[in-house]
Amino acid sequence: MSPVGRFRFSLETVLKVRGLREEQAKAEVARAQQELERSRRALKESQELRTRLLQELQSGEKEWTPQDFLIFRAYLDHLKTAVEGFKQRIQEQEAAVQEKMEILKQRYQERRLLEQLRQKRYAQFRRELMKDMEKETEAIVLGRWNL
Repeated sequence: MSPVGRFRFSLETVLKVRGLREEQAKAEVARAQQELERSRRALKESQELRTRLLQELQSGEKEWTPQDFLIFRAYLDHLKTAVEGFKQRIQEQEAAVQEKMEILKQRYQERRLLEQLRQKRYAQFRRELMKDMEKETEAIVLGRWNL
């Protein structure tokens, strides 16, 4: 009866692809944030260990032989280098997280724009459908349908 078929959005495939790309960007952001959190935890643990070892050295409770002291100092220097490395890595990871957040924001906007376009087209389809239904109803009421 109705000349209007079912609703079809020509960019439906593009909308699905954009949705998948957004989900992928969300996963990348989550992964980057987890890596950043792991690095922060490792930095904190290294700093705590270094602080504890320095306190042990300063306490004077242990008798140090020259060889033990050299090994201990080399280990402290290694921890210091590791802490500096973690700080640099954290800065890089923070920048990467920020970059991935911007990508996620862009992909969200792209998908949202297509969804809004789809909603507008669907509203237009509904209006046309309602017009056709009104015409058919009016024709039925007035007895003008075609046999």
